[in-house]
Amino acid sequence: MTDAKKIAETLQDSEIAVLNALKSKKELSGIELIAVTKLQAIEIGRAGMWLENKRLIEGEESASKFIILDKLGEQYAKGKLPEKSFCSKLLKKDKLSLKDLSKDFEKDELNFCLGYLRGKGIIKINKGIVSLVRKGAKESLEELFLKKLSKQGEVDFESLKPEELFAYEELKKRKEIVKEIERKSRSFKITDLGLEVVKLLGKGSEKRIGVLNPSLIRTGDWKKHKLRRYDVSINVPKIFAGKKQAYLAFLDKVKRELVAMGFEEMTGPLVECEFFNNDSLFMPQDHPARGIHDAYFIKGEADLSKYKKEIAAVKAVHETGGKTASLGWRIPFSEQITKRLLLRSQGTALSARMLMSPDLKIPGKYFAVARCYRPDVVDPTHLTEFNQLEGIVLGDDVNFRKLLSLLANFAKKVANVDKIKFLPGYFPFTEPSVEAFIYLKELGKWTEVMPAGIFRPELTEPLGIKVPVIAWGIGIDRLFMIKEGINDIRYLFSSDLKWLRGANV
Repeated sequence: MTDAKKIAETLQDSEIAVLNALKSKKELSGIELIAVTKLQAIEIGRAGMWLENKRLIEGEESASKFIILDKLGEQYAKGKLPEKSFCSKLLKKDKLSLKDLSKDFEKDELNFCLGYLRGKGIIKINKGIVSLVRKGAKESLEELFLKKLSKQGEVDFESLKPEELFAYEELKKRKEIVKEIERKSRSFKITDLGLEVVKLLGKGSEKRIGVLNPSLIRTGDWKKHKLRRYDVSINVPKIFAGKKQAYLAFLDKVKRELVAMGFEEMTGPLVECEFFNNDSLFMPQDHPARGIHDAYFIKGEADLSKYKKEIAAVKAVHETGGKTASLGWRIPFSEQITKRLLLRSQGTALSARMLMSPDLKIPGKYFAVARCYRPDVVDPTHLTEFNQLEGIVLGDDVNFRKLLSLLANFAKKVANVDKIKFLPGYFPFTEPSVEAFIYLKELGKWTEVMPAGIFRPELTEPLGIKVPVIAWGIGIDRLFMIKEGINDIRYLFSSDLKWLRGANV
C-alpha cells in the first residue's frame, strides 16, 4: 500500500472537505474555506493543522492592517467634529470671545480648533476675539473618512485612496479618533502529495467512522461507511496528568522502602520541649547550640509530669554521670529549662520520644521523616526549615557492623548508588560515629550524606534501655537534590511546571 493510500485512509471528514475545496482552486484563505466548506472557523483551523502535519497542504500566515474608530471617533461620527461645531457657532454670531468659546469646548478641543482653522485661513484672532474670515468646505476629507468608517466598521489600510490616506494621517495626529488594528490571516495551498491523495478519496461527501461505538454495531451502519485508519506514529500533544509534587512523592517512596525493610514509622510534635530535643540526648544545658540563634523558641512550657522518673535519671547523668561509667557534665541541671518550648531543631528528638514510649519493641526498627526548624539565612544551600530522615535500630545483636550494612543497603535502595565508603566521624550523642559517603558518577566525586553511630550509654541507660541502639540521621533534602541534579534547595518547593512534570519520581 502506497503512502498516499495510507494517508487517504487516515483523513477525517473536515480534512477531506478542505482538500476537496483546494483541489480546483489550489490556494484559498481561511475565510474563503469557511464559505466553500460550510465548516466552522475552529474546524478549518484544526483540519489545516492536521493536513500541514501530513504535508498535504502548506499554510502561509499574513498580517493585514485595518483602521477603525476610536472612542472619540465614534462620538464625532454620530455628531460633528469639534472644528465643524466651532465654525457653526461663528456663523451664527460672526464674532465670539475666547472666554465664551471656552464654555462650549474642552481645552484640548478649543486649542486644536483655533490652530487648525487659523492655519487654513478660516478664522482670525484679534485681542481675544475670534471672527470668521471665510466659510470652510461643506464636508472636509476628515468628515467623509469618519462617515465611511462609521458605515463600514473598518477599512483595509492597503485599500485607502490618496485623499483617504491624507484624512487618516490628519486624524491620527489627534487623540482617540482613529486607531490601527492588525489582523492575522492564513491561506492554504495544496501540495503535490495532497493532489495525489485527493484522487484516492472518491466522493467528496464520503463519511469516515473514527470511533466504532455499540450503536453503529447494533444498527449495522458501520458497513455503509469506511473506517478511518489511525496513524500511530504521528506526534500528539503530551497529557500531563495530575500527580503529587515531586519532592513529596520522593519522600513517600523513601517511606515505602523503609517499611519494606521492616521499619515502623515514629511520630512526634513539631512544637517540642528542651527535654526531648536536647536534655535526653545528653546535650549540656549551657551548650551554645541551645541559644536563640540556633532554635526558634515559643512562649509557654510543656507539662512533663508523667516523665518525672526519666527527668530525674537524665539529671543525674548530666550532673554526675548517674549509674553510667561517665562523669557527666558536672554542671547544675535545671528542670525548668527542660520545660521550655521550641520548634523541633533535630529529628533525633523523635528517637528520644520513641525510646521512652510504652509502645517500644525490643528488638525493633524505627524511622521518621522529621520536619525541623533552625534560624538561618535563606540561600541556595540553606532554608529555615528542612527534613531529616531519622532512624534507630535496637536489640541484643545490634552492633557497628550491622549499622554499616544497613547504611549500604539504604544507599542502594533509596539513593540508587552502588559505591559507598565509610569514614570515622564525631556526633554529640553517638560513639563510635561514622560518616557514609556515596559516589556520584555525574559529578565524579564522593559526597557525605549519612551520619550515623551507636547511641552513647549516657543517652540510653537513663531511659531504661539496656541494649545497643544504632542511629542515623540523613539530610534527605540534600539526597533528593543530588538525585535530581538540583543546585538550589529552594527549588524543592518550586512552582516551575516544566521541572515538576519532568521530575524523575
